[in-house]
Amino acid sequence: MSAVKVLFSGAVEGDLPGLFKKIEGVNKKNGPFEALFCTGQFFGPGDDTAEPNDALVSYVTGEGIIPVPTYFIGGFGSGSSAVLTALPAAKAPFKYLGRSGVANINGLNVAFLDGTYNHPIFTGSKQASSQSGSCPYYTKEDVEWLKAQLQALQGEVDVLLTCEWPRGITTGIEGPLPLPQNFRPNASGSDVVSELVDLARPRYHIAGGEVIHYTRPPFSHRDLGAGIRVTRFVGLAPQGHPSKAKALHALSLVPAANMEPEALSVVPEGCTPSPFELRKAKRDQEEMNAGGEFSRWQQPGGAAKKQKREAAATPQPLPGRTDVPRDPWKTVAVKNVPWAAGENDIAAFFSQAGQVANVWRGTHRDGRVQHITFVQFGSREEASRSLQLNGADFNGRQVFVEPSTAGTAGSNRRATEAAEGGAGGSGEGKPVEGCWFCLGSAAADTELVASVGEEVYLAVDKGPITPEHVLIVPIDHLSASVALSPRCFAEVERYLSALRSMYTSLGRELVAFERHLYLRTKGGNHCHINVVGVTPAAGKRAGDAFRAAAATAGYTLELLPPLARGSGPDELRQQLLQALGGADTEYFMALLPDGSRLVRPLMRGERWPMALGREVLADLAGVPERASWKQCSSSPEEERQRVEQFRQLFKPFDVMQQAEDGGEKREKGQGQQVRE
Repeated sequence: MSAVKVLFSGAVEGDLPGLFKKIEGVNKKNGPFEALFCTGQFFGPGDDTAEPNDALVSYVTGEGIIPVPTYFIGGFGSGSSAVLTALPAAKAPFKYLGRSGVANINGLNVAFLDGTYNHPIFTGSKQASSQSGSCPYYTKEDVEWLKAQLQALQGEVDVLLTCEWPRGITTGIEGPLPLPQNFRPNASGSDVVSELVDLARPRYHIAGGEVIHYTRPPFSHRDLGAGIRVTRFVGLAPQGHPSKAKALHALSLVPAANMEPEALSVVPEGCTPSPFELRKAKRDQEEMNAGGEFSRWQQPGGAAKKQKREAAATPQPLPGRTDVPRDPWKTVAVKNVPWAAGENDIAAFFSQAGQVANVWRGTHRDGRVQHITFVQFGSREEASRSLQLNGADFNGRQVFVEPSTAGTAGSNRRATEAAEGGAGGSGEGKPVEGCWFCLGSAAADTELVASVGEEVYLAVDKGPITPEHVLIVPIDHLSASVALSPRCFAEVERYLSALRSMYTSLGRELVAFERHLYLRTKGGNHCHINVVGVTPAAGKRAGDAFRAAAATAGYTLELLPPLARGSGPDELRQQLLQALGGADTEYFMALLPDGSRLVRPLMRGERWPMALGREVLADLAGVPERASWKQCSSSPEEERQRVEQFRQLFKPFDVMQQAEDGGEKREKGQGQQVRE
């Protein structure tokens, strides 16, 4: 069979006359093309209940001229429901592919997934629109249906169409990328799409969803029995975008089903390994390295001595009881447990401290037993008591016991000093080049700063959920709010109080979250607290919303009630340190309208969903589509206007502005006294 000439388009966003006029010219010059595939938002944005415009109706009814048979996904937006209903009966060569699946078009196997990722919809905590064709988010059922089609597919996938990029698509590429400086490929896109690419192994992956164009060098997938497969990724910009980035791509493809297996396995020059396999390998390596170097244990007298593995017995993996919820507050991490020790042996040893509820160790992918064993007790007191067994002899080996969350954020001397009330949080966190939040870094968007205090500053979020979405950020490069000095922590609390007053004036209530995870790049995590205002009704359900999202991810949150009236920042800081297990612990914390907090310290190996906090805030604010920051980009001029509007709104409540005004008044008063 000869090659099939096809065209691909980025988001059309309702401009069908403009699209088809452009296609008509391309078809006359380089055609004829046998099909046009459109990905990204196809209809214009707006209320889905709106009536479709006249131009749209003309193409649906066949009156408008469509130069090339057209197939599209991204079937959501203004008037989309009416259009999708009319399409099956339309005579025009104009077809919505559907929510997900695989279609054979002119001999090409075309896989497709409509919509974008939304955490509440995908996890089932919120129902999708009953009009499935117009819902902007795909569901888990949509993805599972596509996976089933891919697994049952006879032959190869020629093209995969998605409305969003796969996350981490640039992994494995050396040197500078032809992408805007503010575009973050490792934070943009969807892991769901990355997984689909790995399963489908398409020859081409065409995606919309971004305002830029990018063609990645080809990358290869491992041989699953039929030979190596190579994928080429093309991200297309929207039609008519002001940047005039490339929105059309043409291909001439011989269907894979008609090609020899050897031809499909050819690896072109410049081909890289799969970026998704590289990311997975990196995560596996980090997991194996979690908790430091396992081959050396501190011995009495301070000497580090390498232990010899006992060869007398086969290591026994300890998966733990799945019916016992894991609780980091009641758990300790134990190193140097004898290799041959089983669950009963470990439980019997630690029963000296109290009732053992669960024991788990796990194995690496190659079957080796992991070097850290977790022991969970029936209460926090028993877990705390078990720490006295640190250094004790267990079947001829010295075991080392510590809280399960200890060291999860890496070594952090300044954080510990700050938590103890020292100077660690005041002036010692030097700016880190490349950090988005260090004001001295070239990567920082200083234009977004709305207020600057002595230790902390306030910035409008670059991809705001609401116009009043702001970040509270320490000026110094410090990892977490509980690791701040008492003075810096108190200033954070003053900003929260000022924002609470501002939101109250708008009829809103303050909801916030902080996520502290150990980052290996950019000098580690720079503390920042996301703050938004929501309606009183949304504020009432904020606690349940955070708990439900955490439960979906397999975690529980502990409620810390507000402190008694008259308590200050120091008492709050000590409460948080005690609940989280120290200043050097990874954690998630949500702040509710009544001043209570929901917290979760993270144990080694636990992976907190990076977008969970933002997804909950977006849902509470009534704009779940803004859960992804990439959907909230704006021009520099729009950003400047938004910052200025927020400054004016916040000015009456700005604690720093009031302090400056008070200082000026005192200076003027002193000057008058001198003159008199």
